[in-house]
Amino acid sequence: MSMDANRLLSSGSHALRGNPPVATLRVATFDTEHRNRAFPRGAWERGKRGGYVIFVLAAMLLPSLASAQDQKSPEIVGVRVGIDNRYKAGLWTQVEVTLRGGGDSSSGEVSVLVPDGDGVPGRVSTPPTQPCQLSPSRETTVRLITRFGQVHGELKAQFRVDGRVIASRTFDTATQADAEHFLPAIENQKLVVVVGGSSLGMEDTGKLAGLDPEHRPVAACIDDIERLPTQCCGYEGVDAVVLSTSRPEIYRKLAADSSRMQAIDQWVRLGGRLVLCAGSRAEEILAQNSPLRQFAPGRLVRMQPLKNTEAIETYCGSRHAAVPTGGIRISLRVPRLAGVQGTVEAAEADLPLIVRTARGFGQVIFVAADLDQAPFDRWTDRPLLMARLLDMPTTRAEASNESTAMMHYGYNDLAGQLRSALDSFAGVQLIPFWLVAGLIVVYILLIGPGDYFFLRKIVGRMTWTWVTFPAIVIVVCVAAYVLAHRLKGDQLRVNQIDLVDVDAASGQMRGATWLDVFSPRMESFNFAVEPKKPDGAALPGAKVWTAWLGLPGNALGGMNQRGAGPLLWNEEFRYAENLDALYGMPIQVWATKSLTARWTAPGAACPAAELAESDELLSGSITNTLPFSLRGCIVAYGRSAYDLGSLEPGQVARLAPTTKRSELKTLLTGYRAVFTEGDKSRQEATPYDQSSTDLAGILRTMMFYSAAGGRRYAGLWNDYQSFVDLSDLLKADRAILIAQKPVASGPGSHGAELLRDGRSLAGSQDRHETMYRFVFPVKK
Repeated sequence: MSMDANRLLSSGSHALRGNPPVATLRVATFDTEHRNRAFPRGAWERGKRGGYVIFVLAAMLLPSLASAQDQKSPEIVGVRVGIDNRYKAGLWTQVEVTLRGGGDSSSGEVSVLVPDGDGVPGRVSTPPTQPCQLSPSRETTVRLITRFGQVHGELKAQFRVDGRVIASRTFDTATQADAEHFLPAIENQKLVVVVGGSSLGMEDTGKLAGLDPEHRPVAACIDDIERLPTQCCGYEGVDAVVLSTSRPEIYRKLAADSSRMQAIDQWVRLGGRLVLCAGSRAEEILAQNSPLRQFAPGRLVRMQPLKNTEAIETYCGSRHAAVPTGGIRISLRVPRLAGVQGTVEAAEADLPLIVRTARGFGQVIFVAADLDQAPFDRWTDRPLLMARLLDMPTTRAEASNESTAMMHYGYNDLAGQLRSALDSFAGVQLIPFWLVAGLIVVYILLIGPGDYFFLRKIVGRMTWTWVTFPAIVIVVCVAAYVLAHRLKGDQLRVNQIDLVDVDAASGQMRGATWLDVFSPRMESFNFAVEPKKPDGAALPGAKVWTAWLGLPGNALGGMNQRGAGPLLWNEEFRYAENLDALYGMPIQVWATKSLTARWTAPGAACPAAELAESDELLSGSITNTLPFSLRGCIVAYGRSAYDLGSLEPGQVARLAPTTKRSELKTLLTGYRAVFTEGDKSRQEATPYDQSSTDLAGILRTMMFYSAAGGRRYAGLWNDYQSFVDLSDLLKADRAILIAQKPVASGPGSHGAELLRDGRSLAGSQDRHETMYRFVFPVKK
């Protein structure tokens, strides 16, 4: 027998005796006599056969082990949140999940779990009809829409196959985005998306108004159009989109990508702001087959030189020339448009340079220049121009009492005040802190000194404490329950306010609903919101987005808390496939849950109007064609407000120079004359009441926040629900009729209805208010 055979048999005999394997084999030579002396013949033959068996099994298993090593499981590679890793807390946000396939092809469901404003995890998943298909060792990106309930939070991504979790990974926030982390959300800051690679000086616009770094606008700069959301709700946290077109190759992909183009267009029509900068490459950008041509306010006639930039400098109030005196004169090529529609805000002779055009409830600002090219790329006042285009403040605001509001009321945004007002239910009383503290003191006295003196002085037997102590605990618990039951009741309650906007020019309708649900029991709910026409009929073809409503700020329960409290509910809830419902939303006993919904639909009823402007005065008529009366009717146009009072069904209101008119800002802020010494007078605004629970008053301030003076007047931000503010639409040849529907008009005819499992949840005793805005074009 050879040395190799002896070595193999020696290994096999060691294995049979249970000896551990060795790293190196000791070379040994066995002669026949030594072998027979060490092992009987039968044992030696059995060991030899065992060695052969092990050898054969190893030869058979090695390929299988190598094959198993190659069969890798799918894995989650990373995530990208928002646009350029920028997003807002509490608003719809796009999340891109990147997965890598394993050894075989697989198909399954991709989910993202993110806690809401109360810390309850919410799951959003790919539709069952559109599963994620993974190819072996190849990366696939899945886009989902969700909401982040905390500025500093976490995200869990999962890949499931037949309900079984195949891959799971958790990501946290950090100061730098990498493979394990994503950036924290922004809150009281404006988010501006700039397409083209340059930020256009957006980071310096906040310095003009003296804003703190945590309140200055944030720019998300991208040069890849595929980073933009494919659904319009993915832009909910975006305040403006700026398209810089000096590199037209960036936008060529849009021609074949209808989903992104439709998302941008729908977002603008629902209230978004788009700035289109078309300069030297306007011939390609505004060509007949270009997807961006629809945003131009007119038809491109030709390109022509522009040697003077004074019109743009004057427009933004610049004190520094874009081309310094004595410097090299630069000849710019800009487009000349014909048939311009909208308000021309800056022009060089008869050449429109800046045009503002209304588009549904949003607007498009057209700039005939490349702001990322010479001479504007080195212009000192380019941030001033960007602030003017985006209607941002350019001067330092007076000191506001925002910090006082946060300290006293727990919110620094008007949305927080609206949420707090919705949290006040008639017949449901909050137990004051002093009463809770007093009851705790009484309880301690009863179970301590009270129990001791009762047993010591009256009963005389201390062993009876085994009876008195649990009796006291039971009595106190029953008393606490009875007290809570009497103060908070046992009825499910709903507070709700709706805002319905109708654009007469396009026939488009949009709505927003804010509501608060009080539950006397601990249970889970399936929520949905059903929009209604102004006449109370069902609204077919409506697109609805339903979600929870967070509390801005760092107060208790706010979305910017540094330390999260303990979770009282571990079960998760689910967003519906189309984001139009919430399934399994938990509410604690005698607790509330704040919800919100946005919706849009075509073809809505609205009053008939014929309006025209002459010498900055509005004239014409408005006829109430709705089947219910409108009270508190005010027509806002430019800087003026016309008081029409109440309009009954079929009633016609005529606007003329004699119609009661006032300054819109005066009407919103309650300006009044205040007399001082020497019979001198000055105008002062009525201080805004940050503690008010008047839903209509709070919403009215949100509806024309900028026109009322913004944070300087209210002392609060309006960044969380900024889409409500239509102040800037008054600059685009639009008049807005504001009206409120009488509460006595009956249920079922309000802006929207809250449903639980398909049935109406609110009762006749619940609070429900509806406000309407009708947008009309005005002829010049």
